[in-house]
Amino acid sequence: MTTGERIRQLRKEHSLTQEELGAKIGVQKAAIQKYEKGTVTNIKRDSLIKLAKILDTTPEYLLGWEETPENIEITDGSEFVNIPIIGRVAAGVTCLAENNITGYEPVMRKDISGSEQYAFLRVTGDSMYPVFMEGDLVLVRCQTSVDSGSYAVVTIDNEDGVVKKIVYGSDFIELQSINPMYPPRRFEGEEVLRIRVFGLVKEIKRKF
Repeated sequence: MTTGERIRQLRKEHSLTQEELGAKIGVQKAAIQKYEKGTVTNIKRDSLIKLAKILDTTPEYLLGWEETPENIEITDGSEFVNIPIIGRVAAGVTCLAENNITGYEPVMRKDISGSEQYAFLRVTGDSMYPVFMEGDLVLVRCQTSVDSGSYAVVTIDNEDGVVKKIVYGSDFIELQSINPMYPPRRFEGEEVLRIRVFGLVKEIKRKF
């Protein structure tokens, strides 16, 4: 079922004409006709939210999304969502820590899978140069474990989170930098409990 078909079905269930529905959200009848016919595919965010409220549903349902992570916002275009940019990763900080959000960055909806939480973290320092450069935004899928050899955001004790390549051994975890000026940090035995994985790095965004 398309977005237009969902709008039409719910409008009829609520015994509303196209003109009445348009008046409730502040658009002309012609706009509702276009929504329902599918000739307008990028419904503005404000209109989409108003439609969902009036039709007793959610924007996600109207767009046909089965699941949407809790900390992700809908943008003005239905193909995009806003991912929060977090100021820092510290012990106990999660993707849902709203007081740690410094802004939002849009990404394609198709690049966000399932109901996992996502966040952007800004890279500081040069330990991961030249792949990750200071100021880059890394898109992180929040999860507590990753495969060996993955790039991940991790915390060590009470230090802020950092981007590292994480390698697992039989009784150790090694955090590797790309910049050869920074030697690997290996944690063995009970020391591995000092490491906490915040999430898996999925993408780098760099602005010039």
